[in-house]
Amino acid sequence: MLDAILGKIAYYNGIANGIVWGVPMLCLIIGVGIFYAIKTKCFQLTHAKDVYDNTVKGIINIATDKKNAKEKKNVLSQFQALSTALASTIGTGNIAGVATAIVIGGPGSIFWMWICAIIGMGTHFAEIVLGIYYRNYDKDLGYSGGPMYYLENGVGKDLGFKKLGKTLAILFALFTFIATYGIGNMTQVNSIAEALKANFGIPNILVGTVIAVLAGFIIFGGITRIGEVTEKLVPFMAVFYVIIGIIIVAMNFRYIPSVFVDIFTGAFTTKAIAGGVFGTVLKRAITYGFKRGAFSNEAGLGSSAIAHSASNEKEPVKQGLWGIFEVFFDTIIVCTFTSLIILSSTIKAPSLNEALNNLTDKETIVCIAESLKNENGELKLVDTEYYKMPIKLDNSNNAIAYKEKPNDNKNYIEIKSYGKTYYVEALEDNETNDNSYFFGNILKINANPIYHTNKNLIYDENGNPMIDSIHVENINGVSLVTLAVSNRLSHIAGKILAIAITLFAFSTVLGWSYYGSKTIEYLFGKSSIIVYKVLYIFFIVIGSSVSLNLVWDVSDTFNGLMALPNLIGVLLLSGKVVEIINNYYDRKNGKEVSPMTSYK
Repeated sequence: MLDAILGKIAYYNGIANGIVWGVPMLCLIIGVGIFYAIKTKCFQLTHAKDVYDNTVKGIINIATDKKNAKEKKNVLSQFQALSTALASTIGTGNIAGVATAIVIGGPGSIFWMWICAIIGMGTHFAEIVLGIYYRNYDKDLGYSGGPMYYLENGVGKDLGFKKLGKTLAILFALFTFIATYGIGNMTQVNSIAEALKANFGIPNILVGTVIAVLAGFIIFGGITRIGEVTEKLVPFMAVFYVIIGIIIVAMNFRYIPSVFVDIFTGAFTTKAIAGGVFGTVLKRAITYGFKRGAFSNEAGLGSSAIAHSASNEKEPVKQGLWGIFEVFFDTIIVCTFTSLIILSSTIKAPSLNEALNNLTDKETIVCIAESLKNENGELKLVDTEYYKMPIKLDNSNNAIAYKEKPNDNKNYIEIKSYGKTYYVEALEDNETNDNSYFFGNILKINANPIYHTNKNLIYDENGNPMIDSIHVENINGVSLVTLAVSNRLSHIAGKILAIAITLFAFSTVLGWSYYGSKTIEYLFGKSSIIVYKVLYIFFIVIGSSVSLNLVWDVSDTFNGLMALPNLIGVLLLSGKVVEIINNYYDRKNGKEVSPMTSYK
């Protein structure tokens, strides 16, 4: 009964997710960004010097900024607000997500990820400007801002669409609240637990308990304590990861020029996949580049505006400049280093044919494009050529190993395992889908031995283990980045990335806890915050020890649903954003006009 219900949820969520994170939504996110680029005359580019002066140079004035923030209760400095927002945006997706985009969309997807970031800076800037302008202040809770407030106060009150504004505000708050428990909590903790267990042998439940205690201490201290932690944690984890990137890139320096060639040629290729429609490879590059960019920096989702609205900065435009820097750092810096680590790395590995003639239960990494090996016998992990999965696999990436070749007019590949010959079905061109093609040059493969019910191996008459199937997997996500780093840093690569994942994911848990507390406050009032926080800590422990595939998929859908009400509000209030920008620069240039810093 339960399995049937979960199956139905997974099915309908799959449909919803395909719409929410499909091409129409990505077009809407990019479209709004282009609209703002035109409306504000490419503010993020034409005012790049202002961004630099108020963010990078402004970091020098952190001490003064923090002192001013303490003048009000539960208020953050500008840098603390940025750090809290970055804590949420810089997560495991900056590692695993970029790897997925490259493997599925090719190196060219990185170029479109950059374009998405540049366009998204304008949207993100607008969200934060509106967040500061339409926020409310409470002497006990500090500032409350973000999409739910500019939807209600801006769309509802200023523009006169009260029902629409309130409805959109409630929908955004509800979608965000639900997403916090999944994508901001359990999935992040599960990533930490799995990484620490695999590399340090620490039990999942122990990891979950420790994280719950640490997170509880910080979260129950309110936004002030979250800000104090993230302003130290985020710079440390970012520098830690960037240093890893610099080391790997420096060691792979001779491949870097060709990496950029691959990125730019892949971004404009007109190839078709398996005789398909002209330019389908380009479509994949654009789709996955935009998707990774939008998902990573959250421009268009509106969530970061909640954190930025807690800033002590009174000028909406000045805090908005930090939002532009946030997108730049998250995507142009962090995601780019992940892509350079992957695309500049090589490997020495046996060919697929060699592995298929000597399969064991031990996992073996094999290369597909053996002809592309360089003079040292090394092969790029990913290049600009796409490959087809040669073997027909089930949903678990397994293929049945037949002792005798079936007489059914299908094509079979002969394999050998433990001295015996088997046959696995080949994947025909008319049986492929988008997931059958990828740009990675490497696979993981192993034989699946047969076990007794008592979990002991079954052996043949010669004492060799018997197999019933083989497992073939495209190397992707964190595994691909770990492999790239391990080529240069050997056995410590997994431990280094486990530490990076722990820092990234833990900071995300902290950031999203604040988003949840603010949305629950908006929906149900102050008294509901304590209940939310207790449940949030409880789900940290749960998330460390259970399988979360469905939780991840559902929360991913709600994460995307946040964009729709937010983007409607950002579009409707574009005139107000331009008005606030003009007002700020008029005053900066000496004109005597009344400041536009709050709607009240």
